[in-house]
Amino acid sequence: MRKFLPVLAILFSATTFAADFDLKATMKQMKVEFKQAAEATEVAGMQSAIDNLSELVEQSKRGDYPPEKFDIYFEGFTKLSKALDMVDAKLEQGDLEGAKSELRNVDALREEYHDKRNPSIWSKLFG
Repeated sequence: MRKFLPVLAILFSATTFAADFDLKATMKQMKVEFKQAAEATEVAGMQSAIDNLSELVEQSKRGDYPPEKFDIYFEGFTKLSKALDMVDAKLEQGDLEGAKSELRNVDALREEYHDKRNPSIWSKLFG
C-alpha cells in the first residue's frame, strides 16, 4: 500500500492542477508581465518580467484543454517559449534594445494565436 501512496499523490495533484488552472486569469497575468517587460528601462527589470512570463507559459502548457483545441494551444505555447528564450538571450548579453525587438515577436505570436483560438465569423465563412 505504501508504494501506491506516492503514485496516488502525484495523480491527485495533477488532476487538481488541471481542475484549478484558470487560463483566463493566467492570460491576464501574462498581459501584465508583458507590459512590464515592454516598459522596462533596464535589463534587470525586463529580466524579472520575462522570467515571470516564461513561468506562466510553462504553467499554461500543463493546462487541461478541449481535445479540439489542444494542438493549437500547445503549438502556441511552445512557440511562445522559444520566442521568450530569444528575449532572454538578448537580456543575458545586456542588450535591452535587442530584447525589446525580440519582444515584438512575442506580441506577434499573441495576435496570431488569439486569432486562431477565436476565429472571426468572416474567416469561418470565407476562409
